[in-house]
Amino acid sequence: MTRISRPCYDKYHRCPGWIGGGMRWAKVDRCPDVGYITTYTEDRMKRLWKWRVHRCTKCDVIVLPYMIRYIDPTWYASGIRSRFHRLRMRAR
Repeated sequence: MTRISRPCYDKYHRCPGWIGGGMRWAKVDRCPDVGYITTYTEDRMKRLWKWRVHRCTKCDVIVLPYMIRYIDPTWYASGIRSRFHRLRMRAR
């Protein structure tokens, strides 16, 4: 069965099946080994990697483009929470 996942926004080179896609963690069907996303070649990044669909090298999970975060509501919710927290800490 082919799995599709959002990328890990924090460390996009990690497999989302291992660490979790987006702002959530992987709950089921974890990557059996520490896989990684093939955004990197030996010495340089692939061209336009943020716009490409990728695969994990170990578990073959299909990873959506990194730019999907701009239409992901959890990405915006996280930004709002962190800004609110910073404002609250300044007010102290």
